[in-house]
Amino acid sequence: MAKNRVAAACMAAICAMAMGVALAGCTPKGVAVGASHDDTQNVAHDSIDRQDVTVGVVGALGNPPVSDATVMNNLDKAGLRAFFASTTDNADATQAAQQAVRDWASQRVSAIVINALDVTDATSQSWVDALGSARDAGVPVALLDPENPPQDTTLYAAVLRMGTDPADSDRNVGLSTYKLDAALSLIINDNPHPVAMRIS
Repeated sequence: MAKNRVAAACMAAICAMAMGVALAGCTPKGVAVGASHDDTQNVAHDSIDRQDVTVGVVGALGNPPVSDATVMNNLDKAGLRAFFASTTDNADATQAAQQAVRDWASQRVSAIVINALDVTDATSQSWVDALGSARDAGVPVALLDPENPPQDTTLYAAVLRMGTDPADSDRNVGLSTYKLDAALSLIINDNPHPVAMRIS
């Protein structure tokens, strides 16, 4: 009996270490998940099939430049499976949005899109924690028309400008305009893309 317990404990420890190594492999050093901005460092890899793509959309916390319905319609027209988390009917909209990020990170969706994110001094740490859960799970995050993105740029792969003009802080805004699904495909498949992209 004691030998069986020791063997079971050893197996559990080995499984836990293997999971830790596997999850650590999902997190790139010094850059966001899905943020291959430099094609010289891009490693050949297999892309995710379009029919397997799932996108979690976090609804806007305020009055966004682009409505949540527009975002969901664009994803639907592109044939991408998208799930929506509304923040408008919650007592604490920020907490609801952060919980949606954690839930989708644990479900390993292909990408998370957050509409009109506004990180304040009061919510900064809780957003770092929520976005960190997506990073740790290897799930890329795209910010759609953020009011105030997190200072830590390793927490999101790209800023998508759909309803607002590129902000002065947006670097490498491409001259080309991308469809929302094309931009997400670049991010999900970790292909080279600008840090900020215009979306039609």
